[in-house]
Order: sequence, then structure tokens, then C-alpha cells
Amino acid sequence: MYYGWKLAWMLGLTQMVSWGILFYGFGVTLPHMLRETGWTTTEASGAYSAAILLNGLVAFQAGRWLDRSGPRVLMTVGSIAATLLTFAWANVQSLLGLYLVWAGIGLSMSAVLYEPAFWVVARWFARKRSRALTIVTFWGGLASTAFIPLANSLIQAYGWRNAVSILAVILGICTILPHAIMLRRGPEDVGQQIDGIKTPAGLKTAQVAQAKNNYTANEAMHRLDFWLLFAAFALTNITAGAVAAHIISLALSRGISASYAAWAAGLVGVMQVVGRLTLAPLGDRFSRRIMTAFVILLQIIGLSALLVFGNETGLIIYVIFFGLGHGTLTPMRASLIADIFGVQAYGAINGAIGVGSALARGIAPVTMGWLIMRSGDYVSMLWVLIGGSVLAALAVLGLERRGE
Repeated sequence: MYYGWKLAWMLGLTQMVSWGILFYGFGVTLPHMLRETGWTTTEASGAYSAAILLNGLVAFQAGRWLDRSGPRVLMTVGSIAATLLTFAWANVQSLLGLYLVWAGIGLSMSAVLYEPAFWVVARWFARKRSRALTIVTFWGGLASTAFIPLANSLIQAYGWRNAVSILAVILGICTILPHAIMLRRGPEDVGQQIDGIKTPAGLKTAQVAQAKNNYTANEAMHRLDFWLLFAAFALTNITAGAVAAHIISLALSRGISASYAAWAAGLVGVMQVVGRLTLAPLGDRFSRRIMTAFVILLQIIGLSALLVFGNETGLIIYVIFFGLGHGTLTPMRASLIADIFGVQAYGAINGAIGVGSALARGIAPVTMGWLIMRSGDYVSMLWVLIGGSVLAALAVLGLERRGE
């Protein structure tokens, strides 16, 4: 069996656990933490926002490390740090301590979440890259489904501090050793060829595919394609950040019950997984440029449904189309960057684009909240998000055609 597939399945597991605990655990724990400490929601959630922003800001440096030294040390140290910091979170006593712990968690996120995992896939796969990314992101997409109920059950049974300590143990067991033992820089380290190809003709084709367009980070940043991708994914992350923060409030403003709105919001995660299983693999058969624009179109349809229908019908249409599109965008982005700029400086280029995406996702809730307050409704926000998504699709369509 090709070792790259073993890595894809291993990274799927570690991504599910890391996302489930580091990304989703805070929201489940927050109300219990506030009840005990007396902090306000704004005070405590600021620590989480700072972590997300720090994760984006150091993504470029983490990517440069990957290009220079490979993933093994970075992801192993990141997993150790994340585990220790999660233990520290369980024992934090002051608001300053919470901010310091989550600043550290934000830095460790850059070493253990999707970006380094995508670097590994880009190095080990060429023609089968979309299939491998589907495996990794499928399991990552199940993080909220698995860990939100688990975290909630642990909190109910043992209290939030003991629950977070248990989650830290799970994080350490499931991520540290797999990263330390299994990760390799590339197929040549285990005496294999990219994609597991054995025939000379197939190997030559794969090597050509992997070697083409190998830009340095500096060369990439001087190309229009880089800035089109930067803009496209910053715009789509503005949409993702805004709807994640405001979709429940929007539904309530339309007279939809809180339980129905929460159920629908949770279903978006399920549709993301469906999109990754059904649409993402098509990137190996059709133009990824066209496929990426198509899944952004699905998001536009979902947002438009919220404008046209002011009831449960619009919300369900949004859940289906936005979930499918948003879920598929994650592996599509990873593949597009490798297709256009190669793998020589994939980590740095992906990290640089990730900086814009993280900042956009971080400022979107506040910016759109201000717009909602000024306009008095959610219509203006939806029009802004639809317009931004249209621009994102046009930016992707403007990319230079490669092998189409």
C-alpha cells in the first residue's frame, strides 16, 4: 500500500481531534467558564478571537518552516504544545491567564491544523491529490459532530475543568505519537514515488505534474494569480465568518424558533462533509478553477435564498447549498495553490494566502455586526456577502488556465 494513503488517513484522525478540541471546544465550554469565573462573554471570547488571529498571522512563517524542514518536527511539537496548553486552560484562574493560554493555542494551531496537513498531501500526491484531500477534510469535517456532544457530555458529568483536562489527554494520545512516528517529508523517504506509481511512463507523467510551475514564495507574490487567490479566499472567509456569527440571530429575526435555527446551523456541518465526499473528488476529473467557481456559486444560491424567502424554506435552502459549497472550498483551495504554484514553496505560499483568510474571518463578525446595527436588518449584510462572493468567483475564473 502506498504510504501516502496511510498518511492521509492518519492526518484525517489527527485533524478531527485537533479541530474538535482546539477549535470547537471553546464554544462548548464558554458558558460554564463564565458561570464560574464571572467574566463577561466579550472578555472571555476575546481570548479565542486573539487565538484565531494569531494562527493566521504566523501561518506564513509556519509554511516557510514546512518548506525548509518538513512536517514532522513542526506538527509533533505543535501537538505537544497544544496538549500542554489545553491542560493549562483547564487550570486557568485569571482573565490574563486565559488570554496567554489561548495566544499559545493560537500559535500551536498553525502547526497542527489544515495548513501543514495540506502541505503533506501536496508533497505525496499529484494526480490523486483531490482524493487524498477528501480523506483528510472528510474526517476534519466531522470534528464538530464528534466533539461538541462529547465535550458537552464530559462537562455535564465532571465539570468544565475536568472535562478540558480529559480532552487534553485525548488530544495528546491521538496526535503526538502519530505525528512523531508516521510523518515523512516525501515519498522518497520511504523508497516510493509520488502517487505510488511504479511504471516508468506513469512516473514520468507524475514527476512532470509535480515539478511544473515550482515558484518560490517571492516569485508567486509577484504574479496576478497569487493576488486573485488571496482576494478570492479572503472574500469567501468574510462570508464564512459573518454567517457563522449571525445566522442564528438572522433566523430569530425572521420569527424562526431558536431550536429550529440551531438545528439548521448544525446541519451546515453535515452538508460540508457531503460536499467534500461528492464534489471535491471531481477536482481530479475537471478543471479545479471551474469547480471552485461552481462551489462559490452554490454559496451564492444559499445566501440568495435567505434574501428571497423569509422563513424556514429559505433557511433550509441556505443550509443545503451553502454547506455543500463551503465544505468543498477547503480542499479546492489546497489543490489550486499546488496546481498553480507547485510544491517547492507550497507552505509559504499557502500560509501567505491563509493570512488574508484568517484576518478576513476574524474581522467579519464585527464588521457585519456594525452594518446590521446601522441598517436595522440583515438585508444589507446579505447583499454585501453576495456581492463579495460574486467577486470571489470572478477572481477564480480570472486565474490563468493550466492544462484545461
